[in-house]
Amino acid sequence: MVQWAKIKFFWDTMLGGSGSTLTASSTESSADYDVDYLYNMFETNIWKAEDTALADPQYITFDAGAGNAGDADYLAIFGHNLNAAGATVTLQHSTTGAWAGEEVDAFTGEVPSADTVYLKEFTAPGARRYWRLRISGHGSTAPYMAICVWGGKTELDWASSAFDPYEQKVVEKATMSYGGYLTGLHTQYTERSMSLRFSDADSTLYDKVKNWFETHGMRNLFVAWDTTNSPADVFLMRPSSKFRNPFNQTGLYRDISISLSGRRE
Repeated sequence: MVQWAKIKFFWDTMLGGSGSTLTASSTESSADYDVDYLYNMFETNIWKAEDTALADPQYITFDAGAGNAGDADYLAIFGHNLNAAGATVTLQHSTTGAWAGEEVDAFTGEVPSADTVYLKEFTAPGARRYWRLRISGHGSTAPYMAICVWGGKTELDWASSAFDPYEQKVVEKATMSYGGYLTGLHTQYTERSMSLRFSDADSTLYDKVKNWFETHGMRNLFVAWDTTNSPADVFLMRPSSKFRNPFNQTGLYRDISISLSGRRE
């Protein structure tokens, strides 16, 4: 095994920025499948392409707005059917927004390996006003996604204390008889947990964590604990409501603790 990668958070996205717009080449009209659901980081709503007269490819197009631009080095997709549909995804960027051949692929298009979290890291091309996600090869299957964001990742550090990236508990309701016998068991979901600790953290790491927490709050984010050796282990999680990372005895460095939880797919 090669050396572990540093723990990474994927939360910062240009989507939804002031003055920006996000449009889809088609949206299913039989229910509420608004394209703006893609960046609210919730699991409960989805964007879905129009079922009838389905075009291939489909596009999700972002315009940062006049005078604005955004850079990106990752794409994350959750709650999708892209593998089942055999769809190839590619993120493209443009300096003009003409989409007439001047666009550049941020990475070579690929079919997600499963209908679980899809994460793609790539070299940031520099700030661009126009971006779009290209979904092709889906044929007659209408693609859908619950979350689709791109932007700049936050690379933290290696954890200084041992943790279990697969820690989980089953949330269930049990029915008991008057005599104390188990008579029924209803499993609701399985919850992941991850407890990260960074001892003797410098101001650079602390500022990254503080900026994430104060900007993003308790909303969901994507967490990757080792993209080098376990690239498929990317989890949608949320932090606890408490932010407390005190200076240690040195008076210069901090002991940072982050508690995360989320529903297992």
